[in-house]
Amino acid sequence: MASPLRLPARVRHGYGLGALGFSVANTAIMFFILKYLVDGAGLSPAVAGTVLLVAKVWDATIDPFIGRMLDLKPAYRSWLGRATLPFAVVFAAIWWGLPIQGPFAPLVYCALLMGYASAYSAGVVPYGAMTAALTPDYDERTRLNSARMGWSMVGGIVAGVAMPLVMHAASWRAAGALLGALSIVPLAIAVRATRGRLQPRPARIGTGAPWEVLGSRPFRRTVVLFACAWTTTSALSALVPFYAHHVLGHMEYLDRVYAVIQVSALVSVPLVARLALRAQKHVAYAIGMASFSAALVALALLPAGNVPAVFVVCALVGPGVAAAHVLPWSMLPDAVEVDRVEAGRDRTGSFYGAMTFVEQAATALALWMLGMALEAGGYVEGAAVQGPSAILTIRALVGPVSAVILGAAAVFALLRPPLTRADHARYVETLRRQVEAA
Repeated sequence: MASPLRLPARVRHGYGLGALGFSVANTAIMFFILKYLVDGAGLSPAVAGTVLLVAKVWDATIDPFIGRMLDLKPAYRSWLGRATLPFAVVFAAIWWGLPIQGPFAPLVYCALLMGYASAYSAGVVPYGAMTAALTPDYDERTRLNSARMGWSMVGGIVAGVAMPLVMHAASWRAAGALLGALSIVPLAIAVRATRGRLQPRPARIGTGAPWEVLGSRPFRRTVVLFACAWTTTSALSALVPFYAHHVLGHMEYLDRVYAVIQVSALVSVPLVARLALRAQKHVAYAIGMASFSAALVALALLPAGNVPAVFVVCALVGPGVAAAHVLPWSMLPDAVEVDRVEAGRDRTGSFYGAMTFVEQAATALALWMLGMALEAGGYVEGAAVQGPSAILTIRALVGPVSAVILGAAAVFALLRPPLTRADHARYVETLRRQVEAA
């Protein structure tokens, strides 16, 4: 095996490619599910938001318990391999367009989304936990998560462009089946690329309830930064179709708007990683969130129909999206090591289960609030033209509301960093001595 401090590029990108499989499906859910449920399945915005909330609450609930099961049986690659096919099949079934109407329709879509969430968690929690097991190095984890999130951006581009194209050319059903099939191969490659690469775990495994990891201060601070960034990113993802349709006035440009944001984010991933390597992860995060908030305010203030200006501002959104994806997940394995020193046990699965819980809970909260806000703003499901109050609501959610959350997160990162590079080095050295003594 190569040195655990610097992974070969084939391992970094082989592992990272798995994120493409998750991203293809998850991007479609984030970007299009609210629009599909409202304008495709015919649910009201409030009902659609409630369906998504219930499904996400279920998802968030099982994440910590999957993490706890991983601590007891840490076969990360086996978990990921077994979850891949159910994940792809249930995802495709969501978009199948079942001939169900009336009060049973929300129940059926809720059940499908809960099934998808279960399969997603069973795969993504062990996949994320591999980061801590692949390398113990502070900066190499930034490189590893940069590769992971870079491939995730590629998956986002594929889903953001392919989903509306296939949907308009054929149907929602065809688009869902295509993306479900595309998600299988990258996940299989990730399982293969990490064979024999995971570091040995300490002899003492984690014990206790899954939520006990909240006792870790670095983890709590990482959670705050991640929740702020992910809630905003989830809200923006779901708002883009509404923005393109009713503010920009050109729904046919939706795929290009997605492509500009995702390509800009993809190009920005190595820049964000370099900034984190030269400075600190929390400093790079603060800079990324500040630029993110400024770009969203500009997007909200653009006059209707100004397509070139929208593309320019969407390109400026990319660096913030990249920082939101890369940096919190790079901070998480550092918190795991602090816990190993302070608690004397390995609870990697519980940490990643809790982080995935936050991811799903933030997404649920964002989508539910969007549904409620659109309903309160007078949005009429299926209407080609919306009233001024609905359009103003969309603008406010895209700009000022999101900017306040991101600005607060940037200040928090500077004042309460989860862990500095020097602090992490001391914890790693202490952990090394403990292992040698044992």
